[in-house]
Amino acid sequence: MVVIGLIGVSPWALRAFDGSTERWERLSFIGQTYGAASALVAAVALVGIVATLILQARETKISREEARRIAIAELLKMAMDDPDLDEAWGPVPAGESRKARRQLMYINMIISEWQMSFETKALPETRLRAISREMFSAHPGRAFWREARQVRMSTSETRRARRFHQILDEEYHRASAPAPSPRRRRLWGLMIGALTGVGLISVLGRVAARRARRLGGDQ
Repeated sequence: MVVIGLIGVSPWALRAFDGSTERWERLSFIGQTYGAASALVAAVALVGIVATLILQARETKISREEARRIAIAELLKMAMDDPDLDEAWGPVPAGESRKARRQLMYINMIISEWQMSFETKALPETRLRAISREMFSAHPGRAFWREARQVRMSTSETRRARRFHQILDEEYHRASAPAPSPRRRRLWGLMIGALTGVGLISVLGRVAARRARRLGGDQ
């Protein structure tokens, strides 16, 4: 209403500039100068509005994706605590360790959080490489990536997501294979000792049999 009122009273306001034609021409040149400046300001303002809309759309998408992943994480936590709910996600492989399956589900949530942080540039590439290499140096992390690698890399929708999974795959191959646990080393030692003992007994038995045959021939 204020703008409409100003436009309405403008004819009477222009009468204050009543004078010679040269004065009106001078005012006209001044008006044209400000017209060019106003066009430049309008162009800059338009660019700013477009940039703001793009950033708002990006933030909205990130917020929506984060809410979706939080909801999935909550569902996975319920499945980790209840085997009956775990079966609702699909058939559970027969004979699979409950501990190993819970570890895989937990690692999936960790990597999903890493991906969100990497896509929003909150997690730098150097840090991602360090923590993923540490994860892939243990048996659970390597087991997860062996199973999920193909699906995750083939379903990456954005360039940032493809880069994220490429980094994980590179660090998986760079990470050293974990050493066997002390318990596993003891089992291997017992097995090797048992096999060695069986072999030694077999050799001694054959030697005794040969000696017995030799003594029997001499008699």
